Amino acid sequence: MSAQQHQDGIILDVVEALAEADRLDLEEVEYTLYEYINPEVLTQLADDRGSTWEFTFEVADHEVTITSDGRLFVDGILCRTDLTLNRFSSGCAYS
Repeated sequence: MSAQQHQDGIILDVVEALAEADRLDLEEVEYTLYEYINPEVLTQLADDRGSTWEFTFEVADHEVTITSDGRLFVDGILCRTDLTLNRFSSGCAYS
């Protein structure tokens, strides 16, 4: 998985969870995550191996929290437990 795919996966997880919270299909969401946060922050946190953290931010009318153990909450409700945080490797296993 490339760094861009890693970042896109985290962003997609957040947007999908927000769409679910609003009871919308993904293509019906009328805002972008970029309007509220620089998604690069999510990637930087995800690559911070070995530390424990929690990151909370506001998007539209929702509060989103992502934790270092791969959990995603929207408005305090657990939406995902399997984010790809701390599992990214940029190197090839055979190099």
